[in-house]
Amino acid sequence: MTWKPVEIVGGAYADDTRPWTCQDTVNWLPLRAERPGTRSEWILRSPPGFTQYATTQNKPVRGAHDAEGLFLVVAGRTLYRVNTNGTTTSIGTIPGVGRVSIAHNQIENGNEIVIANGQSGYVWNTVAGALTQITDEGFPGSPVVDFIDGYIVGVDPFGRFWFISDLTQATQYNTLDRADAESQPDKLVTVIVIGDLVLALGERTGEFFQNTGNTTGTFQRLQGVSMNVGCASAHARARLDNSVYWLGSDGNIYRLQGSSPERISTSAIEQAIAGLNWANAFAQTFEDRGHKLFVLTFPDGHTWQYDVLSQEWTRRESHGLKRSRLNTLTKWRRRWYGGDFSNGKLYLLDWDEMTEDGAPMVSRRRSAVSHADGNPIVVDGLKLVFDVGRIDVGLTDHACSVRYSDDGGHNWSYAAIESIGAAGQYRQTVDIRQLGMADQRVWEVEVSSPGKRDLIAASWKAGVAQS
Repeated sequence: MTWKPVEIVGGAYADDTRPWTCQDTVNWLPLRAERPGTRSEWILRSPPGFTQYATTQNKPVRGAHDAEGLFLVVAGRTLYRVNTNGTTTSIGTIPGVGRVSIAHNQIENGNEIVIANGQSGYVWNTVAGALTQITDEGFPGSPVVDFIDGYIVGVDPFGRFWFISDLTQATQYNTLDRADAESQPDKLVTVIVIGDLVLALGERTGEFFQNTGNTTGTFQRLQGVSMNVGCASAHARARLDNSVYWLGSDGNIYRLQGSSPERISTSAIEQAIAGLNWANAFAQTFEDRGHKLFVLTFPDGHTWQYDVLSQEWTRRESHGLKRSRLNTLTKWRRRWYGGDFSNGKLYLLDWDEMTEDGAPMVSRRRSAVSHADGNPIVVDGLKLVFDVGRIDVGLTDHACSVRYSDDGGHNWSYAAIESIGAAGQYRQTVDIRQLGMADQRVWEVEVSSPGKRDLIAASWKAGVAQS
């Protein structure tokens, strides 16, 4: 028998019919080689962990925003400014317990930052240094806010219409500057700005609006362009890679391709989220080192990530949870920061950190099915190619665990614990022998060590059993 490649790298693709596929990828990022000559075509890259940067003393972190260098966070019922030395300064009170949406405009010598909590809105004027509630009768409240052409954009909490503020006046609104679903009768769910257009997404449809320059009725529907796909949640949409990504009202996940929805979810993901509370789902984005992630979290389920770079889905999972503990992701001063949903902490994301604020960051890969078309296979060995020897000096945990399933992931073998190399052990190999006989096999590799765990390739020594 000779060593042959095993398909170890891939995304999350676990179907209800497990013997067909039970693939899963947690806390790893698949990356495809962009040039020839690499050890393998794909690699599972270690994702960034995080360490504490600041604490707010309140929970949860409900929203965060970078307003031209001013980092603002709502935690609990308090709006904070995050300082460059890792401290926080309380600005004022934002009522409520649910997610907030934040946007800003420009005024002379500063900004107006708008915070919407669903039923009401608040404006932090950086020039006056004052936080005030929006009391204009033309403002109905909004679950989300955005910015375009000097206007703040929102949507009525009851879904009757979407609206804009007066030009560069975040506290003033005109009841004549409203629009409802026009192509079909529909209840509006959310709005989002894409380029020089506003995309209004209802429960069943989507429409585009453009700035006409009129004093009132400023934005009018773009004629002949509409979608028969809506949005499932006000917060389950995000801008990424010059497009819009969102959770559709039909349970599919879409990317805007031109002016049309393009499905990017898989049937496996659609099965996984079918029984969840879509209305509570929320989306975030993360862009760094070429990776562009659309991150969709279901508080009663998992956190799913779609990477534009690899076009693969993976999951992000925090220790002891099914979902990621990060409620917000914000780029500020060229670094990325996350806000915790459970304790109000703010974290600094770091590609060289392999824990989540000291808690284990467990990476797990369940492979594709290896088989010989029904013929019994004798498995003599499995080799895994890691970027070995990358553990920090002094760390004693430098192991991975490997187990297998011969029935599609219903039952698993005992785990073999193997070293991926202490500091400087660059020639360490992961080689497991005498692995029995099977008709088909799925491998599970897991690493919880606080060190780099880039997984490059796998091979097995296996042959068809002689009858």
